[in-house]
Amino acid sequence: MDSFLGFEPDTALLVTGAASGIGEAIAMTAARLGLRVAAWDLKEEGARRTVKAIASEGGTATAFGVDAADASSVADAWAQTTHTFGAVSCLAAVAGPPSFGDRPFMEGLTAAIECMRLPTEAWLDQPDPGSRSAVYLSSVQGPRYGAGVSWYTVAKSAIDGYARSIAGMRTGGIRANAILPDWVLTPRTQQFVEKIGGIEWDANPMGRIAVAQDVANVAVFLLSPAAQYLNGISVEVDGGSHLRSLGWMRMAQISGSAA
Repeated sequence: MDSFLGFEPDTALLVTGAASGIGEAIAMTAARLGLRVAAWDLKEEGARRTVKAIASEGGTATAFGVDAADASSVADAWAQTTHTFGAVSCLAAVAGPPSFGDRPFMEGLTAAIECMRLPTEAWLDQPDPGSRSAVYLSSVQGPRYGAGVSWYTVAKSAIDGYARSIAGMRTGGIRANAILPDWVLTPRTQQFVEKIGGIEWDANPMGRIAVAQDVANVAVFLLSPAAQYLNGISVEVDGGSHLRSLGWMRMAQISGSAA
C-alpha cells in the first residue's frame, strides 16, 4: 500500500461507471495501489472487462451490473457489494448519461443527479467504515462554461453543488469533493476528438486535452487519507485551459505572438 496516500490495507472503493473511460481508469489505478474495487456499471459486461484487467495485474475487484439512476437497482447492488467487501469507505461517483443525443431536459438532468445522489444515500444505510470519502464527477461545463447542451450544463452545476452540500453538512461523516475536467479523451468522446484531428489542442497550455488517467490520478488522491483536510473543493482538471480563451488564441495567431 502506498505510504504517502495512506490507504489502509484492504480499503474498499466503489466506482460507478467503471466499465470504461474515467471510471475504468480510477478503478485500475486504485487496484494497483492495493484497494479492493467494486466496479459498478450499467453495462455489466464492460465492468467485467475492467475486473478482468485488474485481476490480470494481481488486483482484487468484483463487477456489478447497476443502473445508478434507479433506486431499486442501487439498493440491490449495495447489498451485494457490502456482502462481498464488507464496509466500504470510498466512493467515486462517475456514472452519468452522455451529453450528446436527443434527451429531454428533465430526463437528462434527473438521471445525472440521481447517479450521484442514490449511491450516496444508499451508502449511508450500509455498515459504518469509520470514515468515508467521496469524489463526484462534475465538469467545467456548467460551473465555468454555459454554452452546450442545456440539461448537461445544469446537471454538472448541480453535481458540483451536491458535492459541496455533502461536504458542508458532513452527511454520514462523508468528506466530499468534486472533480471538474475539461475535455477528456474517452470512448464516449473519441469520435469527436478524431474529427478535430486528435488530442493536440493549442488552446490548452499543455498542448493537449486530458486523458482518463489525468482525472483518475486526482480522484484517487482526493479519496486518500493524504487529502484528509480537503473537503468541499472543486478541482478543475483542465491543464490550464481556463488561462486561454479561443479569442486570445485567434489574436495571438494573427499577431504572431502565439508560443
